[in-house]
Amino acid sequence: EMKLEIGGDITDPGKPGGASDDRYGWNAHSVFVIDGATGIAEREVMAEGDAAWLAAHAARMFADAGDRPVAETVAAINALARDLYHAAAGSDDLPRHMWPAAAFQMLRIEGDRLVTYGLGDCRLFLQDAAGHVFETTALKGNRAKEIAAARAHLQRIGGFRGAADITGDAETMAMLRAGRARQNTPDGKVFTLGLVPEAADHVVREDCGLLPPVRGLLCSDGFAALCDNYDALSPAGLIDAAFRDGLPPLLEHLRRIERIDDPEGEKFPRYKVSDDAAAVAFRIRP
Repeated sequence: EMKLEIGGDITDPGKPGGASDDRYGWNAHSVFVIDGATGIAEREVMAEGDAAWLAAHAARMFADAGDRPVAETVAAINALARDLYHAAAGSDDLPRHMWPAAAFQMLRIEGDRLVTYGLGDCRLFLQDAAGHVFETTALKGNRAKEIAAARAHLQRIGGFRGAADITGDAETMAMLRAGRARQNTPDGKVFTLGLVPEAADHVVREDCGLLPPVRGLLCSDGFAALCDNYDALSPAGLIDAAFRDGLPPLLEHLRRIERIDDPEGEKFPRYKVSDDAAAVAFRIRP
């Protein structure tokens, strides 16, 4: 029977003094991270913020899911979220760009296999005793498109100084809202945790192909930016640093790049100076 051990966890809001919409959790045989998508609507329905509410709701249900199939749990998370959200809003007719959404990535022990599941752009980095690395995200090929769109946005507004954030730019907001409204629809390419139970049919399942002992990280894209956007570390280097020095120095490194080295997004184009960041470090022993 493989054993999951949590080695450390960290979360940090993108806005200093703000609140993070990222959540994570674990049980005896799974560990997961959830990235609540920043709201781009004119208003929010839930008191704690729609993204934070959805991410916390999903984290509770994942932790309590036992050994149910993951797609079944995702369908249940979304069906209940839909009912609760519409009840709180007093309407089931809100524009789709308002609907809360969240990405997730999970690693599960299934008998003698390690299997990962996800929707959206969270990240898994995994390494076995021989140094082989398996890394994935459920949303492949998204990073380059997002960086190109962020670069065009920053050129138009004149860097982060020109407009405090995306909400100050009508053209970018219109593009983001159109994209969000396409999510979880037949003509969309992005499926998420949210208000659409059918998104469960699109959960991406991958066999990791590594045998324990393994060590790894699950993180939101805001944390994985160290490796994916800023080229500060390779996947193997990220895992090494997490287990050698712990997660806090990695978070400090991330925020130093964003707030001191590249506060204008000139070197590393992005939609906000810093995104919410969360990571869980774990080991799985045979």
